[in-house]
Amino acid sequence: MEHPNLDYIKALSAGETAFEKELIRIIKTELPKEIDTYESQLKEGDFLSAAQSVHKLKHKISILGMTWAYDLAVKYEEDLKKSQTRLEQSFKDVLQLMSRFVNELNL
Repeated sequence: MEHPNLDYIKALSAGETAFEKELIRIIKTELPKEIDTYESQLKEGDFLSAAQSVHKLKHKISILGMTWAYDLAVKYEEDLKKSQTRLEQSFKDVLQLMSRFVNELNL
């Protein structure tokens, strides 16, 4: 499985460390909330809302340079719209990996 990285953030910032730090701060703040929302929706069986949460999470997946995981999220989002959860565990693994990575980042 691929690993999250800061390559995209560094390229986007063009060496502007204040911008990098602010983007990382936003991700560190928003990611846990978005994951909690997604997990609550899934637990409640609200698959359409969970699909919308996955759609939001795709952006963070992309920002963290995880192209395979982004493709997985696209498929999972479509599955959730059909009330299918066959990719749930794989997506959960991605979220755990991202959370661990983001929590270890120092600002």
